[in-house]
Amino acid sequence: MQTINDIVQPRDTYWVDADDTIRQTVHYLCERKTGAVAVKDGDHVAGIFSERDLMHRVVNAGLDPETTTVREVMSDRLIFIDADAEIHLAKSKMFQNGVRHLMVLGKGGVFRGLVSMRDLIEADVNDSAELIHKLNDTYYESAYKAKLTVSSNRFVVQPYTPTA
Repeated sequence: MQTINDIVQPRDTYWVDADDTIRQTVHYLCERKTGAVAVKDGDHVAGIFSERDLMHRVVNAGLDPETTTVREVMSDRLIFIDADAEIHLAKSKMFQNGVRHLMVLGKGGVFRGLVSMRDLIEADVNDSAELIHKLNDTYYESAYKAKLTVSSNRFVVQPYTPTA
């Protein structure tokens, strides 16, 4: 079973400062092609800012992205998960808490990044694809195997012929 570390290990951790403007933050998100970012205040994690926060707390509220800071609209209810936890635990935490992102902590409580619902779905799809390939290989290997029979002193190999 995959762990959260398998998802967050190969990628960079994205941060914005709590005093950055929404315009700066949206530009940062677009450059990195990500939907959420951790927000730091000094040396600690203060929150998370996501596309959903942008839509609900900035655009829908009619706030000016040039003057509004991330601190004013970020989600500060942080749900953490250990990097060594299995993926099913992350899905459960997200569901129980009604969130789409979890803060990932590594050894010693060091912040490692974010894991999203999309990351978990992608991991499930990859696991399912591997299983499907194995099942298909097993099926086709046995279904298309040539038949070997022994007749008197000779071997007869009959190629597979599909039945319609």
